[in-house]
Formats: sequence, C-alpha cells, structure tokens
Amino acid sequence: MEEPVRESSMQLSASSSGLVVKETRQPTKRAEVRWYQRQDLWAWLYGMVFIGGLIGAIFGLGTYRGWYAPSGYAYNDTNTTRERFLPEPFAPEEGVKGRYGVSASGRWYFWKLRPELVTSWTRLFVWTCYTVHQLLAWWLMYLAQVNKQARKGKKYSPIMSKYNWAAVAVHTFFHLLHLAQTHLTYDATAQDVTIGSSQGSVIVALLVVLVVEFRDRGVFFGWPSAGSTGKAGKAVRSWLNESVHLVRKYHGYVIMWAAVYTFWYHPMENTLGHVLGFFHTWILMLQGSLLYTDLHLNRYWRFLLEVWVTLHGGLVAYQTGGPAQMGTKLWPMFTFGFVGLIVLTQLFGLPFWKHLPAWTRVFPSLVYLAVTLYMYSWLPDEYGRPWTRLWEPVVIPANQYGFALYICGLVTFGLYVERKLTNGSTKNILSNFGRAAYVCGFLCMYLIKIIISWAFQYFDIHIPGTAMMIVHESIFIVFAVAAAFFVRRVVEANTQKAHAEPKEKHELPSNVIPDTYGSIPVSLENGKVKESVLT
Repeated sequence: MEEPVRESSMQLSASSSGLVVKETRQPTKRAEVRWYQRQDLWAWLYGMVFIGGLIGAIFGLGTYRGWYAPSGYAYNDTNTTRERFLPEPFAPEEGVKGRYGVSASGRWYFWKLRPELVTSWTRLFVWTCYTVHQLLAWWLMYLAQVNKQARKGKKYSPIMSKYNWAAVAVHTFFHLLHLAQTHLTYDATAQDVTIGSSQGSVIVALLVVLVVEFRDRGVFFGWPSAGSTGKAGKAVRSWLNESVHLVRKYHGYVIMWAAVYTFWYHPMENTLGHVLGFFHTWILMLQGSLLYTDLHLNRYWRFLLEVWVTLHGGLVAYQTGGPAQMGTKLWPMFTFGFVGLIVLTQLFGLPFWKHLPAWTRVFPSLVYLAVTLYMYSWLPDEYGRPWTRLWEPVVIPANQYGFALYICGLVTFGLYVERKLTNGSTKNILSNFGRAAYVCGFLCMYLIKIIISWAFQYFDIHIPGTAMMIVHESIFIVFAVAAAFFVRRVVEANTQKAHAEPKEKHELPSNVIPDTYGSIPVSLENGKVKESVLT
C-alpha cells in the first residue's frame, strides 16, 4: 500500500521586496506497511473477537438464569418472563398508559420491567451510564478531529492515534458495564422513551450514511458519478456538493449518537434479535473508533455497516411476528425493502463495479424483482389474498431517498442562513465563552431530541409503531442538522487557531490559502537569515 504524500521544503527566491522564503511540496511515497503491522487492522480484529465473546456471554448468562423471552407470544413459556415483564397488550387495557389505543402492541416495548419493579435508582443508573458513555464518545471524536485537522500531511493511515485507542477502550468498558447492569437492575432507557425513538435514531444514522456515500456511488446504479457527462447528473451533483461535503465532515457525531442511544435503549436480553442489534451498534462504534485510519475507508467494511440492518430488521420483524407469520406481519416489508435499497444503491459502492460495464449493474435488480414477485404471489394479506402487498417493498427505499433529500435540503438552507449571518466571512475565531456557547448549543440539540422522545412516552401519544418511527426521524433530522452547524463552528475555530500559530520562528501564516505559509521578506548575513528583519 503506497500512496503519495508530500514533504515540505523551504526555498529562497528573489522578489521586489528582496529575498523570499517559499514553501514547496515534494511528492514522496509512504513506506509500505504489511498487514501485520497495521494497528487499525489489529484493533478491528480485537473488535470482532470482543463482540463475539460478548454475545456468548449474553446467551450464557441469560440461559443460566432461565431467561427465555423471544417475543410477547412466548410470555407464558417461562416463569422468569412472567416475573419480569407485563404481557404484550394484544388485548387493549383501557386507561392503562401505553397499553390501549391505536396499535398498543406496536407501541409497547416488551423487554422492560413490570412497573412495581421499577425504582428511581434503576432509572437513574441506566441514564447516568448512557450520558457518560455518550459524552465520552463525542469528546474523543472531537479531539481526534481537531488534532488531525490541525496537522499537515496524509489524513488517513494504518496507525491508531491515542484517541482511537481510547475510544476502543471506552466502548469496551461500557459494553461490559451494560451487561453487568442488565443482570443487576435490568431496565434500559426503554422505560422512559419510545421504541420509535430507538428505531428512528438508527434510521437517521443510515440516512446520513446514504448522504455520505453519494459522492462515490451516486443514487441509482452508481449514477450520478463524478464522471457523469449528462446535464441532469452534473446538476444533481452540483446542487448537492456543498451539503454532502458538510455531512461527510461531521457525520460521525450523528451516527455515534444513534449507536450509543440505541445501545442503551435495550437490555442485553438473550434473544437473537437483541444480539444482532448489539452487533450492529458495536460495529458502528468500532467504525467511529477507527476514525482517520485506512480501515475506516474500507469499502467492504462500510458496506457491512450499512446493510446489516437488512438481516437484523427482517429477523426482528419475524421473531416478534408471532406464530401466524402471514397476513399483516411486517417481516416481508423490512426484508425486501432493505434488499431493494441494496440492489438500487448500496451495492455500487463496492470497488469491483468500476471494472465492469455499466450495463451489468441492472442484473442484481432483475434477480431481486423476480424473487420479490414470486414471494408476493403467495404471501397473503389479512384476508388471505396474494399480490395485494406489493406496495410494501417500496416503503423503505422511498423513506430513505426522501429523507436523504430532506437532510440535504436542510443543510443547504442552513448554509444559506449561515452565510447571511456571517456576511460570507470564512473566519471563525471564537472566544472561550463563544466556544462554550456552541458546545452547549450542540448538546442542547440532542437533549431536545431525548426530551421529545420522553414526552411521546410520558403523555402516551397514540401513533402506530411505523408512523411513530417516521415522526421521530423527521424531528431528529432537524436537530441533528442544527447540531452539526454548532459543532462545525467549534471544530473550525480550533483548526483555524492552530493554523494561525507559526510552526517555525520565521514562518508566518498565509491569509490567502489555508494550510499554507506565505512568502516572508528576509535579508541575508553571511548566508543566514537575519533575525532583525522580522523582529
């Protein structure tokens, strides 16, 4: 693996003001690093071994304690389930919060303690764990970003920084803590916020990834690509360029929130749906821990991160669908909806497609279409009729593309407002008070999202499960975009401050081109720079 980097050198040349010192860049090659020397690869391998061991511990401890609660339909199978949980509200219980009204069973989260077992301590403990975990994850990400952008040279490498290692350690610790907490106090944050908020946060993370990947794979079948020559392709890329750039730079904060928030929403119950979900949140956190490493850019790894929801979502919908899987159960919608997204968009970020003719990209969709038509030719609706549910595979792709466009529109609007407020100035020097104010603004955006989720739960807003998720998505996106502008001000202020500090005694920062140093008038005395010219 050899990629060109550039080394700095200083040269003297003549100008009208005398001799000037110019900085030049000489292309060099980075030394080849063998696979066993790659720190990022070893960190990734550790992550895979760790999550495998943790999943084993979840199943082992749960089985040891006699837990068996794959869904509300298995409520009467074990005493431990009846002792811990209330039954699913398949039959509405009028006047009981969360257990009556529209889609009561869809709004109710089964894996939470009976009300008489809940205490202020169980609530406080899990929310404290979540808060500390979230703040530490963001703080390390911020430090890594500011530190990397303040430095010259190649941004990505196989070497792990101290912030990378610290992030891996933090996420490891809180996974072990969550396992212990599950077997001590059990309840996660599901007692206080809606299931729609957990589902919606993950979908927002996937939407952000869809925007991030647009630059390299376009929207449909790799279109529009960077090499698109058509007017439509150029117009789309031109309009989205600025918003995509901002999302790419600050996407990590949103995804880390979604991963940590969802992680602490669920207890570590020994069901297949739970462990597949914990695997997903872990690999998202691991990806955040690999920030600025070569492995962070690996296309196949990123593909796994994005499409894991297909397996997880489909299996959870099947697991919780009950003994009668036909009719109105949701597993076909989740399975075929997410697979549709893969064959239309996500698949074409993989490198091998660049070596194949463009016309070959339609084949995965043809296979998908054939399988989908076959499945829906016999999957019945609630009245036993086939073919009537063909609209289901369209729902998730339409949701994803629509909300991805919504994100870009909000970011574009935010950039317009920012330019108006700053009169187009690119300078972003903040006082300590200003920096603290923007940090508080960033945190408040996410706090508001959690408060809204709590309010939906506390006041028992009767919105069906899937619709509740979409409502949370639309709200979360607004505040996530606003938060990105707050953190952007803080990161760029620190970066500009670092660039404004001379690296050497005779280097002055350039006001023209960021990350460069300007020409400096000097005089020579015996072949050496005379200090009195600058002092």
